[in-house]
Amino acid sequence: MDSSRPRLANVLMLIVGLALGLALANGRPPQLRAGGGDRSGESAVTTGPIAIRYDEGNKTQIPQDALYYLDYKAGKLLATIPTFRQTLNSTRYLEPFAERDLVTDFKVDVDNGPRPHFLMTTGQLGTFGAGWAPLFVFETNSGQVAVYRIQQQTVGIKNQMKFELLELRAVSPPTAAAPPSQP
Repeated sequence: MDSSRPRLANVLMLIVGLALGLALANGRPPQLRAGGGDRSGESAVTTGPIAIRYDEGNKTQIPQDALYYLDYKAGKLLATIPTFRQTLNSTRYLEPFAERDLVTDFKVDVDNGPRPHFLMTTGQLGTFGAGWAPLFVFETNSGQVAVYRIQQQTVGIKNQMKFELLELRAVSPPTAAAPPSQP
């Protein structure tokens, strides 16, 4: 009896299984996702998830993003939630922008103090986020950070944006490490 035949069959089955697994893993097209941000001169733009809705037609979960625009020369933060809307005459993607006055939110004295400088990014809350990511805005001169959230509310057939400041606090500056003592 030749003992190489069972080994050859096992090796052949292993190769077929690996090839099939590789084909199935690469067969699904990757999801198209936009994200990130950009900055130019006195303004910056970024996106971040704000909700996950369930599409009954396709039986899938669909993340919904917000678009944030920061004009730190004017001290304004704008946000909208892109939504596909088609009518007989046109197609719309952008809802009206909601606005926050960062100078008021951060209590910045633009007349007597240094010119404010804002930075922003979105973050993740993990399982506590339930599909939304907070927007963090830093004002570097005052050392403060604010957390914002935008939500879309439907009133009748009209969508309204609720753009709220959730928290504002000072960022504690890092403490300098003491130099090692010498004996």
